[in-house]
Amino acid sequence: MRKFFHPKSLTIVGVSASPGNLGRNIYHNMMTFGYRGPLYLVSPKGGEYKGNHIYTSIEELPETPELAVVLTPAATVPGLVTACGEKGIKNLVIESGGFTELDRSKADLEKQILEAAQRYGIRFIGPNCIGVICTQSGVAAPFPVLARPAPPGGVSIVAQSGGVGLTYLHNCAQAGIGISKFASVGNKLNINEQDLLAYLIEDPETKVILLYLESVVAGREIADLIASSPKPVVVHKSNISPQSNAIAQSHTAALANDDSVVEAALKQAGAIRAHTVTECLDILRGLTLPRAKGKRLVVISRSGGHAVVAADAVSRRGLELPPLPREFLDKVKKHVRASVIRLQNPLDLGDLFDFKVNITILEEALALKTTDAVVVIHGYRGKAEAEDSRNFIKKAGELCQKYNKPVGLCLLVEPEELAKVKEITTLPLFAAAEEAVNALARCRLPDPLPQLELPPQAETPDWGRIRRTLGAAQPDGNLELPESLILAASAGIPVAPFMVALNPDEAGFIARELGFPVVIKAVGISHKTEHKGVALNLRTQEEVVEAASLMFDNLGLKRMVVMSQIPGDTEVIVGCKNDPSFGPIALLGLGGVTAEALKDVSLGLAPVSPGQAGYMMDSLKGSVLLKGFRGKPAINRPALAHVVCRVSELAARLPEVAELDLNPVITGPGGSVAVDARVVVKKWN
Repeated sequence: MRKFFHPKSLTIVGVSASPGNLGRNIYHNMMTFGYRGPLYLVSPKGGEYKGNHIYTSIEELPETPELAVVLTPAATVPGLVTACGEKGIKNLVIESGGFTELDRSKADLEKQILEAAQRYGIRFIGPNCIGVICTQSGVAAPFPVLARPAPPGGVSIVAQSGGVGLTYLHNCAQAGIGISKFASVGNKLNINEQDLLAYLIEDPETKVILLYLESVVAGREIADLIASSPKPVVVHKSNISPQSNAIAQSHTAALANDDSVVEAALKQAGAIRAHTVTECLDILRGLTLPRAKGKRLVVISRSGGHAVVAADAVSRRGLELPPLPREFLDKVKKHVRASVIRLQNPLDLGDLFDFKVNITILEEALALKTTDAVVVIHGYRGKAEAEDSRNFIKKAGELCQKYNKPVGLCLLVEPEELAKVKEITTLPLFAAAEEAVNALARCRLPDPLPQLELPPQAETPDWGRIRRTLGAAQPDGNLELPESLILAASAGIPVAPFMVALNPDEAGFIARELGFPVVIKAVGISHKTEHKGVALNLRTQEEVVEAASLMFDNLGLKRMVVMSQIPGDTEVIVGCKNDPSFGPIALLGLGGVTAEALKDVSLGLAPVSPGQAGYMMDSLKGSVLLKGFRGKPAINRPALAHVVCRVSELAARLPEVAELDLNPVITGPGGSVAVDARVVVKKWN
């Protein structure tokens, strides 16, 4: 993979002296970026360009280049891949378009390319891509003219869209963010984003990785790679409309739509998710700073209004503005002039004009043990304050490194002054207070997962019984209620005591055996509550027989479940589904019968750890209900984590389980018990 970015020699296939030839742009970019190796030009017409001989064929080349960049009509590409193979060229970037992205009938051309590449052991990027860049080697293969080289640095970009990728290159250059490598993957016939991600994780020249993805095919592989990366990985995933071409069969399938799965998987893997180009650029700027170790910010501003804007951004991002120590504020008070501004966090220094004192204030704020990051909002006009301000800004960068804490600098100056400041500071510059706050919030180190230990008395799953139970699925793939409950119990999940009744009288006898009160539930009916297929709080045998008789008659039942009624009023849903890209996914949500209405859910890649299960609980909007609310005791978190972990383990070990819902699970201080279940078994073709 390294030879795509550090080839010792290179050929551009498709360069001619004809005006408008795009291959010439590739040559121009190579010269602009300073590629230093042998560079050969190839075109059937021959001739020369810029004093360089144009060879009429690949066979004519005086040596075997390590990389070939191909930009010719689509129909010629299979033959050129073969020619490269016969010459011994093992790495290609195929920028030509006109394949299946244009017309599905072009699939045969792609097949020919793949066959030729396989025959000669060739790896290639593309087709239909912009190309690759490496600022360290000077390789710059995009066919659009790049007006100036991207500044060298540590950010590497992999993009599914060449246009968006070039926008990132341009915006990074404008922001002073240094680039290491760039690759546009195009149609991904051979090399894809996970191949490039794996390489960049190991690449010593890459410090931060940015992925722009419009689709995620091998989601689990990408998530695993990101989780293994010691480097920050930023993912801008677009094309987030929910998939609507299939009707969901269960609550879990309805709640776990496409982008919610992507969001959860990326978060669990440790990626930093961006939703817009602007947000992504803020994140990249933030990653040039040390990463904040916590949520506690100090805001230092020359403007009270901008301090308020920053405080609002802090609140929106779930960060904190800890109170500043009295001794710290007393020192600041000695230097303000009129004492008309209340000193607090955010710290308004609009009444202080000695910028040497600002340096001291910033250093003491960074030195506080209660400070994880500082946002500085600094503005000035004219020459009078410029010199002292520039010195303050330069020192701010030095203090950021000294204390290894991020300083988000929002600079409010004229464009001409901004250009001068960029030359003297190591800090990224933000145009607005909320940009700086957002960047620090998105780039801070993640909180550790909650420490949870599962109940020691938990039963071990009976995998043999589970597989036998799956064999009882109906022709449509559904397990009926009794078998679904048996499967859950076999997995070691606490299930309310129940038995199956074949008629109303039998239901009455079973209820007496279980002990009152009981619940009766119809078997073979979806959405039982809507169809009056559930009767609660039955306290006598006569009540059970009467309710069961109505249910058998009205719904045409063959059997029903009689179950002990479990006390408690906190209902959750625990489920799993098999996502086509990310594989088994675990789900936890609030709501019971209102789960789909509330849509308060948290997802995790299965299997989840106890700590991840705890994180899923804390991620719910209604998590306060689980922690104790208005005198109501907190639930038993390890017990609920046990249910989530067992469901996720079942999903991970048994791919034939397409969907599973435990809805509701009654949870409280005494434990968590499933009282209803639905399982869908995958139908194999």
